[in-house]
Amino acid sequence: MYRHLSAHHGDCVLVVYRINRPGKIDSATSRRYGETGQSEAVQLEADRKWWLISPAHQDRLKGFVYIGDGVVTRVRAVQPGGAWRYDDRGYADVPRTPPLTDREIAEHFPTLGIRPGDARPHVRGKIREYQPL
Repeated sequence: MYRHLSAHHGDCVLVVYRINRPGKIDSATSRRYGETGQSEAVQLEADRKWWLISPAHQDRLKGFVYIGDGVVTRVRAVQPGGAWRYDDRGYADVPRTPPLTDREIAEHFPTLGIRPGDARPHVRGKIREYQPL
């Protein structure tokens, strides 16, 4: 379904809604999911893999905003010049930056209007959405 979402006409970020439940691990691959409660290296691994990004958004996707229990936990930019990898299902491993500071968010995404710590209540049934910049 997400592969065919209509695209915005400009750059965007993907807003990801999560419930803070540390310890979600895939038993087959030992891969951690969601909010891990672990180090930045572990959280980055959970944040960057595997996303079904619609082809219309791939060139325009500039970052990700992570929401945990209705609060913005971090914002990451897509790593400029980084190589996107895809698995056999078409899911992407998107290269990302470390979490951005408020100043870096203002520089990268001046029209975003979302900062860590901001309230952003979860809408039941919505797990992600594209936000135009």
